[in-house]
Amino acid sequence: MIAPMGRLAILAWAFLGLLLLSADAEPARRVALVIGNGTYAEAGTLANPVNDALDIADKLRSIGFEVIEGNDLGKRELERSIGAFSDALEGAGVGLFYYAGHGLQVDGRNYIVPVDARLDMPVKLQLEAVPIDEVLDIMEQQTKVSLVFLDACRNNPFARSLSRTATTRSATALAGLAQFDSTRGSFIAFSTAPGAVAMDGTGRNSPFASALLRHIGEPGQSINDMMIAVRRDVVSQTREGQRPWEQGSLLERFEFVPGEGPAPKPKPAAEPAPATAPQVAALERSVGDDKASIEQFLRRNYLTPDTRTMAETVKRIYGASATIFGTRYDADAIVKVKTDWFAQWTSWSLGLEPGSLEITPHGEDRTEATFAMHYDYVPKDKSAARLTGKARVTLGLVKAEEGWRIESETSQAMQ
Repeated sequence: MIAPMGRLAILAWAFLGLLLLSADAEPARRVALVIGNGTYAEAGTLANPVNDALDIADKLRSIGFEVIEGNDLGKRELERSIGAFSDALEGAGVGLFYYAGHGLQVDGRNYIVPVDARLDMPVKLQLEAVPIDEVLDIMEQQTKVSLVFLDACRNNPFARSLSRTATTRSATALAGLAQFDSTRGSFIAFSTAPGAVAMDGTGRNSPFASALLRHIGEPGQSINDMMIAVRRDVVSQTREGQRPWEQGSLLERFEFVPGEGPAPKPKPAAEPAPATAPQVAALERSVGDDKASIEQFLRRNYLTPDTRTMAETVKRIYGASATIFGTRYDADAIVKVKTDWFAQWTSWSLGLEPGSLEITPHGEDRTEATFAMHYDYVPKDKSAARLTGKARVTLGLVKAEEGWRIESETSQAMQ
């Protein structure tokens, strides 16, 4: 568990301390283990699993997950990562496991293949590979919601090798993955149908990872609706060659990014037509203008808190409510928590790191702003430590008549 002052520091990283909540009101922690194995000693190299894992880990952090990640892990490294994941799940409400790389099934049981595996005969399977259901068991024992995403069905030589050396029918290895036994409070997504083979992809990401990255951050979208959108994109991208599939036993609706009202309409699966030169120039001008106005918004509003006008400031830049670390709060709750937060400090300083602001437009009136922020809080209590550091902040912004307004906010520490 995070110590009280550590918890305050985390909440301070995004605008003035974000939401320092009581233990009862605090939203449940969400913890993810993200693994990408691509460089295999005995099976060559897969192009995309490490890219997929890196991008998925970054995306999960941006929507409020604590992430443990590892890439190109051998058997012992993989087991250590699973152990660290188990420790981090203590007290968490949601656990998520994402794996990209080689995977196979033997006798209906699914296995992750570490990069140092030597699977030339079935007897080595228990020594060289890691059963996926053991990771799921750890999650189910410690969280109410367990989410698993497996892009682990790449066509691999391990399955062929084991099948050639198998002496019993039950030991025959298959390239695809099998369905899991019925599980409690879980949602398991496969990059392709049980027993089928998935594609690694020709770009930076696999078709499955690319679709996940596209849809996982949609506000107000249930995980079931997200998978429909993911499946549609993958089917389109692979020309019907791959069809993601899921099984689940969730007892309540789960949203990666909660939102009010109906979920937004899914984005079309087809890629938009290439922009013409005038359109590109217009877009570049628009992005440049937005970046300048967003930087001004940050410096004049977000990074210059004034406790004397806290209620006015919060309601102006957050509106009636905002989603912070994946949980929706109304303006009055934000005002109270921020007022209580600043009552602890004699002085404070928040600043934008030069050159760190990046913006990603999402339509005409919405954009995502990511930037590095340094902070320095001087406590009133002389025995307390001064709070200084840097954080990477991600804001979902909407353009209103009176200017920019924050609709979502997350942050993570910077070393």
